Amino acid sequence: MTNDTTHGPLLATPWRERDPARAVAWQTDAYAETPWHTLAAFQADIGAWQAALDAHTEPPGDWMLSTHDPYRFGCALIAAWERGDRVILPADTRPATLEALDALGAARLGDIPGGLTPSASPRTPRWGTLEAERIAVSLYTSGSTGEPQRLDKTFAQLNAELGMHAALWPLEARLTLSQVSHQHIYGLLFGVLRPLCERSPFASEVCRYPETLHQWLAHWHAQTQREAVLVSAPPTLERLPETLDWSAVDGVLARIHSSGAPLPRDAAEHAQRLLGVEVREVYGSSETGGIAWRIQQCDSKWTPFPDVEISADSEHQLWLRTPWLTDPTTWTPQADRVVVEDTRFQLLGRSDRIAKVGGKRISLTAFDHALGELPGVRRAHCMPLARRDGRLGAIVELASEAVPHDHSARRRLIQALRTALAPRFENAVLPRYWRFVETWPRDAQGKLGAACLSRLFADLDDPRAPRWLGETLDGPQSARLTLEVPERLAYVEGHFATQPVVPGVVMMRWALHAARESLDLHGVCRDMTRIKFPLLLLPGERVTLTLDATHDSSHETAHDDAHNDAMTIQLRFTFTSQRGTHGTGTLILTPPEGVHHA
Repeated sequence: MTNDTTHGPLLATPWRERDPARAVAWQTDAYAETPWHTLAAFQADIGAWQAALDAHTEPPGDWMLSTHDPYRFGCALIAAWERGDRVILPADTRPATLEALDALGAARLGDIPGGLTPSASPRTPRWGTLEAERIAVSLYTSGSTGEPQRLDKTFAQLNAELGMHAALWPLEARLTLSQVSHQHIYGLLFGVLRPLCERSPFASEVCRYPETLHQWLAHWHAQTQREAVLVSAPPTLERLPETLDWSAVDGVLARIHSSGAPLPRDAAEHAQRLLGVEVREVYGSSETGGIAWRIQQCDSKWTPFPDVEISADSEHQLWLRTPWLTDPTTWTPQADRVVVEDTRFQLLGRSDRIAKVGGKRISLTAFDHALGELPGVRRAHCMPLARRDGRLGAIVELASEAVPHDHSARRRLIQALRTALAPRFENAVLPRYWRFVETWPRDAQGKLGAACLSRLFADLDDPRAPRWLGETLDGPQSARLTLEVPERLAYVEGHFATQPVVPGVVMMRWALHAARESLDLHGVCRDMTRIKFPLLLLPGERVTLTLDATHDSSHETAHDDAHNDAMTIQLRFTFTSQRGTHGTGTLILTPPEGVHHA
């Protein structure tokens, strides 16, 4: 087994080279003054970040880094590394996540609220020393249960994995387009560090929508006549629309990578048919890094990466050794079950999950399977809720015709599910909290991670919140959220005695909160127009909240002339259910005090 920690693509520090005109990042804006961020510009921007860091604290330090675009992320990351700092990558920028990481004493860096930004002018960078065994990044797993766990990755570990990827799938000056977050290990390696270390360009922004992918592929090929590589995930590949003229960009993509969760076979075939190239799936985890890969159309079995050794015990539990674990000589058990066939393997699913509920040990896997076999249920995931004395919460994906849309239908469904489970499980351990979804909630990595789980059950801790049951982003400023009104919502108490209803002002408050959570809009509501509440919204009712935001620098409010010249946001909201429209209107938002838009 090879594990060279002194050489390799990362420890070779290619960003220090003297090749000022070399392209580092491709400007996705067709109207940009120059199509490239060159190596000279990249180095100057590294220096600008270092100047800001130097003004804040002496190295070494701990920095919590989160930025939306890969180029800014790469500049900030290298700036911190070269100072000798350790970089912490939060899985998301939700307030609860950031507050938990604040307790570590790390300062905020990048697009995080309150985060440090680079100095206004480019600077000459300082180069330090990247010791192989030094911690490069600390990641926090999205996790399927419980709180996210910290994972430290050394430069040696990252270096070994990047070297393997470069040998197996060399980029060879192709453009990397990423549709996944670089805050996680897969996006970090494939979307930023691989092209940076292999001296190949990467797109300066994340490609979030299929329309954008189509546009960028056409623009890239017309500009350079070169190929590109797509770094993606199952949710994005599954939703590729047939309506776009993909034949116009046929042949531009040389490879597609997908990771985060297994890609359904029909989705793999769908992506290959539209994009013209097979999908290489990567199997691994934040803890282990990459383990294996496959092309489903060729074979459903997984092929271990070079230097990765795999084995299975009598219970089919997967064991492995890899050069990018802390101890590359020790066999490490995984939570997956496999069947090993020669040097390759088939995945059988997760190992049995055991929890103690009401003092009794139960199999969560058995609950998942039992629910998944019931009529109308597509899949289920059960988990103990720590803040509810370990009682079980259940996320259940239903066929559309089985979804409950009001309080009575929801009660009947829960009773039917409990009755069906009763012959197999004691009443005391049956799920207490139910979340019924039409589409399986997944994060950007294609997982039902800790952030999704937190949102699904957040109303249990906040009696003012609706039940969040999923969302779809239709563009950078458009979203559709599925919500349910909790029967014990604090706002319906005393409103009214004969029939509790959700006040209109609460719907507007929910729209504002959803805009902050889903669209990252943090404006202050200064005015409102066309507000209507034509239909009462009742406890237990299931609604779709549609949000559309537009930016307008000309709008003026009559209430506060001081904000007339500020960039305003017009946030249109609509609450609809099977019964009709419950609320609609436009909220006029302006930036918080001290925040201005160019």
